[in-house]
Amino acid sequence: MIREATPGDADLVAKRLGGLPLLARYGMSPADLARRLREAMARGDGVLVACDESGPIGFAWFLAGGTFALGGYLRLIAVAPEHQSKSLGAALLGEVETRVHAAGGRSLFLLVSDFNQAAQRFYAAHGYTEAGRLEKFVRDDVDELIFWKRL
Repeated sequence: MIREATPGDADLVAKRLGGLPLLARYGMSPADLARRLREAMARGDGVLVACDESGPIGFAWFLAGGTFALGGYLRLIAVAPEHQSKSLGAALLGEVETRVHAAGGRSLFLLVSDFNQAAQRFYAAHGYTEAGRLEKFVRDDVDELIFWKRL
């Protein structure tokens, strides 16, 4: 089940997903993730959670509009390792796309780390095109690749 996150979900998401290697590489601890998700919800950013009977097993954090005045921006998406390759990421991404389009967005943009080949393949398989590179945008040792899709 995918639903809008509530502030009470932030700690559960962080406990389940905050230790992912990608987040750690960017210096985001579980506590940082929980805090950032609570702040995002307080600002009105979109935060979705995918849940099973045990609670949140994935999430997507996005902005429905504002990107180049034409679309949304997927800030972060993650699925617990034991639930990956089961179409959960695709379902979260699809729900983000639906919500961005419903808000008037014509496109969805996102950044992918240059070293994250699996994510690049995932987005390409879902119709995203690499549109550029931001050198050392977040970290001095990583370039961020701009991906986008017309909705």
